[in-house]
Amino acid sequence: MEKKEWNNSLLMECIKEKKEKLVEVADRKGLTSKETVKCSQELDVLLNVFQRQATF
Repeated sequence: MEKKEWNNSLLMECIKEKKEKLVEVADRKGLTSKETVKCSQELDVLLNVFQRQATF
């Protein structure tokens, strides 16, 4: 995977939007639905990127 630097404000906006989508999908389809789990995993990736950038 290619290393990419994110603009912090863009990254924070993506995290915010993914969190909102996760809550919406979980409310609509349940916490264990495939769509909810996928959305949660995508949010994890974004949060990991944020964490890595914060430590360097």
